[in-house]
Amino acid sequence: MVYQIVLEDTGYECVSFTDSVKALQEFRPDYYDLVILDIKMPKLDGFTLCEKIRELDNTIQIIFVTAAEEYYENFRKQYYPALSNDININCLQKPITNEENSRYDNSYKECKIK
Repeated sequence: MVYQIVLEDTGYECVSFTDSVKALQEFRPDYYDLVILDIKMPKLDGFTLCEKIRELDNTIQIIFVTAAEEYYENFRKQYYPALSNDININCLQKPITNEENSRYDNSYKECKIK
């Protein structure tokens, strides 16, 4: 929710979900410009949700937010190798500073996040 507040304060329109299954059900291809995922989520973990989103939209930008970037990289390479080669997937390590948030915010300025 903090990310949503920060993004909305900079002019983005955001939709957030606390339930990964509901997020997948509500996802519409070619509608969103950016998806921010946590890795650890109930029901569907972030990697599984990412794979399912990729089946629907293979160009959307996805950012994983995690407290353990090294764990994330190793897990992703071992269990989700197809995601390792996807140039539209990035990872940010928590906590995210205001400077990092601004850097990513500026890199997506041309996106209309819905």
